[in-house]
Amino acid sequence: MTTNEISMLAIGITVGAQMMNVLNAYWASRDARRSETQAVAALKQATGDRYLNSLRLYQLQHRTEARR
Repeated sequence: MTTNEISMLAIGITVGAQMMNVLNAYWASRDARRSETQAVAALKQATGDRYLNSLRLYQLQHRTEARR
């Protein structure tokens, strides 16, 4: 191999490594965003479930008081 070819090989490897670092950073940020969205959705779901459970308990308590 000539010196020019060796230089091009080294530059290609370096550029490829840089591109992989950029892609990995992008994928990590996208995964973090997706995880945050899922966490917010799970929190909303849990809050709604807790509200519905307390509402059901309230309704049951008041139903038995009305019959007394």
